[in-house]
Amino acid sequence: MPHLDFMTLYILIFLNSLTVSAVWAGFAWMYRPHTAAQYWLAGTLLSLVGGLVLATQGNEGALVPAVLGNTIIILGFAQFWIGLRRFDRQQGGWTVAIAFTVAAAALMIALHDSGRGRAIVYASGQSIVMLACLFQLLRKRFSGIGTRIAAIAFAVALSGQLLVIASNAAVLAEALEYKVYYALASYALLCTVFSGIVWNLGFALMAVDSLHRKLRGLSETDALTGLANRRAFAGRMNLLQQQGAEEAGGPWCLILIDLNDFKPLNDKFGHLVGDRALTHFAQVLLSCSRPGDLVARLGGDEFALLLPETARAEAEALAQAIRRKVAASPLSLGESTAPMSAAIGLASSDEEPSNGDRLFSLADARLYENKLASKEQRPRSGPPRFHLATQGYS
Repeated sequence: MPHLDFMTLYILIFLNSLTVSAVWAGFAWMYRPHTAAQYWLAGTLLSLVGGLVLATQGNEGALVPAVLGNTIIILGFAQFWIGLRRFDRQQGGWTVAIAFTVAAAALMIALHDSGRGRAIVYASGQSIVMLACLFQLLRKRFSGIGTRIAAIAFAVALSGQLLVIASNAAVLAEALEYKVYYALASYALLCTVFSGIVWNLGFALMAVDSLHRKLRGLSETDALTGLANRRAFAGRMNLLQQQGAEEAGGPWCLILIDLNDFKPLNDKFGHLVGDRALTHFAQVLLSCSRPGDLVARLGGDEFALLLPETARAEAEALAQAIRRKVAASPLSLGESTAPMSAAIGLASSDEEPSNGDRLFSLADARLYENKLASKEQRPRSGPPRFHLATQGYS
């Protein structure tokens, strides 16, 4: 077994932390709102400082740099844990991290006459923080490749630290020669150093995946209303059509909805009021939808609902509920209100089971018929207004 001395390993800790810190510094600067990255940068910077301090203790392990360096590294590992909490949108952690670090430092100082005892304390301190990080990673409901990589790296590093604890205890019990312990501990430390590179790689993949999901969400979200946009609508409709073709799901329905007389409202009160009307109407639709339904804004005053696992009769009942809710939810215009109504067209996958475009065209044709019927019911004189359409769908 090749000989490894701790001085070399401490320098390696410093160089490794310096490299990873440079990466996290760039990431934290480019993506400043990403709070987790800032804590992971803090963790690598503290590991860098701790490695530098430990390099001054020599192979004999001078007390002050040994205690100070290991205390800083334990605090650095705690930053990784806090960063994982922030990544999962959890607050807190600082009080626990500082209290734990201070307790570990106090124990190491109390064992100033026992190098092996101090080694057990700092290895235990690092192990507990690694275990907390591993638990934080494993409790994630939806884990990607980055989470798995980080979890494996922490598990490997944890096994190395447990080996350090066991070998130190064996030396104290005079069950293991110091020479054998030294070799085991040096390789365990090397394992921790390279595991640190790997778990930081896992963190980076987690951060990139998070940004990708956020970007995808923005690309599939209507900026004004917060509803799904046409891209998300098309993707979900294709999925429902595919599931229907594979007989993996039951019938589904499509509802197309237009606000009546939206242009006159826009022309009379301005685009800001028009935007308020669209946002208000979007909230009405959301309040009427069920879990699993997709509510989308296709553009302008055109909206749509995709209803998976829904028969036509159930979809018609939902459409009527939307009519009633729209009628009962006028748009507030300061001291007055503007009544609102909508034209609706509905189609079921039972009518066009194999062609989503034809199903959309069918619903669109019924929407147009409903809009014309609602116009014919209005008085010939008087200003245009939002009018409640009461016609059927066919």
